This record gives sequence, C-alpha cells and structure tokens, in this order.
Amino acid sequence: MYFSYLISLAIAATAVAGKPILRARAPTNVNEDGVYISCNRPGVFAMTFDDGPYQYSWDLAKSLNAQGIRSTFFINGNNFVNVETDKVTTSDGEKTYMEVIKHYYDMGHEVASHTYEHKELQGLSEQDIEYQMNTESDIIFKAIGKRPALMRPPTGSYDANALAVLKKLGYSVVNWDLDTNDWRAHDFTQEKAAYQEMDKDTSGTVGHITLEHEVYDQTVNELIPWAIEYVKSKNYKFVTASECIGVEPYQ
Repeated sequence: MYFSYLISLAIAATAVAGKPILRARAPTNVNEDGVYISCNRPGVFAMTFDDGPYQYSWDLAKSLNAQGIRSTFFINGNNFVNVETDKVTTSDGEKTYMEVIKHYYDMGHEVASHTYEHKELQGLSEQDIEYQMNTESDIIFKAIGKRPALMRPPTGSYDANALAVLKKLGYSVVNWDLDTNDWRAHDFTQEKAAYQEMDKDTSGTVGHITLEHEVYDQTVNELIPWAIEYVKSKNYKFVTASECIGVEPYQ
C-alpha cells in the first residue's frame, strides 16, 4: 500500500511539473482492443479448436485427455451440426451432440463460446449479438451446468460495438497468435510452418495460442498428432485458454 502511495505521488508530481504522466504498459498478450492473442507467460501453449462439435470431436477430446493435454473448444450450437437435435457415431457408440459437449468437460477440457450460428459479430446489432451469445450460453449450460466466460468471435473479427456487448455479457475475448489456416487449403506443410513460426519468438515473454478446427479429418488425424510432438519437443507445457491468459473459464 505504501509503495503504491509513493508511486501515486510521483506520478502526480510529474504531472504538476508539466511532464507527461506515466501510464501503465498494456499486457503484451493483448492487442490494442483488449483482445487476448497469446499467453501471459513463457513456456506455455494453448491448443484451441473452433467450429465444433462435429464427428471427430468425441474421440479427439478422448485422445487429448489420454495424453494429459487439456484444450479449449470454442463451439457453436448450430453450425456444422445442430447440437440439440443431431447425433454422431463415436468409438464409444452413438452419442447426441449434447453428450459430446459434456464429454469435452468430463475429459478436462474447457468449453467456450464461438456464437450460436457462427455469425461474424462485426456489424451486428446489440440485439443480434446478445441472441448469438445467450443462445449458445444456454446450450452450454444445459450440457455442463456452467456458462462460458471465454469466447472467440467467428473469423476473429469484431468491432467496438461487439466488444462492448461482449464485455457487458461477461466475456473475455480470445483470438490467437499462431493460425494454422487448416480450414483453407488442408495443406500439412503449410500447417506445420504455422507452428514453426514460434521458433522465431526470441522475446521469451509470452506463450502461444494456436487455432485449429476440429471439423476436418486432416487436422484431427494428421496435424494434431504431429503438433503435440512438436510442441513437446520445444518444452512447452500444454494449458487451457483460461490458464494461458489467467482468467476464469466460466461465469
């Protein structure tokens, strides 16, 4: 307390002297809009997935858990599937997609929001944004008994209005610093190169958040097994998105 008081006095004195007032530096893991783009400390790695759940999700969550990896799944309610009505065949038999969402949670992963219908938030009205977020929150609550506090805007896009509404609704917005672009060309060489970008990070001040999509066979069965071994070879520790940025995952 006394130290904080001295700092306050020093800043005030500087202002009186007509010199610029010192301002706290923004955390290096957020962008100018306050959106998280990397972890808040070195040596950690958050592997995150968008656009699910889908036919690969059950076994992906199970495989990651078996390897001691906890990930974060930014999911939709009505995108590739309608999670309230559709079913899927898994290695453990037929499941509803609501059961898949619960399975994420039971396997130790985080369940986060990617909006209800994968609507880009930029340009949407406050009412439309609230519909996308609240509908998805209700679905997740029905599945796991908790409401998400993390969200990722579809395509990573947003505007000032969207950020204001998301803040009012209690969300932390999480994008990424390593984009595999696995949705674009399904090119393993390009996807590996995206991971290898972290070799250029010489600052040693932040960990990384990567973006994958669990809805593609090539991502789940080729990229992810390779990526896990690659990240381990760099001595990173796998963490969830909330652990990566230091916030609570649920409201």
